[in-house]
Amino acid sequence: MKTFLCLGVLAMLVGCDGSRVELESAKTNVANLTRERDDLKVQVATLQQQLTTSKADLAKAKAAEPPSVEKDTKPTMAAKSSPADSSTAAKAAKAAKADKHAHKS
Repeated sequence: MKTFLCLGVLAMLVGCDGSRVELESAKTNVANLTRERDDLKVQVATLQQQLTTSKADLAKAKAAEPPSVEKDTKPTMAAKSSPADSSTAAKAAKAAKADKHAHKS
C-alpha cells in the first residue's frame, strides 16, 4: 500500500514538473509584455508632449503672422470705386457667367 502511495506522489511530482516549465514561460511572457507596455506608455507621453509643444508653436506663429494681403486690399478697393464702376463690374461679371454657361458642349 505504501508503494502505491509513493508511486502516486511520484507521479504527481512528475506531472507538476511539466506545468512548472509552462509557468516559467508564462512568467517570462508577462514580464516581456509588461516591459513593452511601459515603454509604449513612455513613448505616448513623449509624443503628447511634442504635440502640445507643436500646437503652442503654431499658435505663436499664427499670432506673429502679419495680416494677409487680401484683407488689406479689399477695403481700399471698395473705397476707391464709385457706384458707376461697381454696376459696370457687376454687368461684366454677369456677362462672363452667361458666356460660361452658353459654351457648354
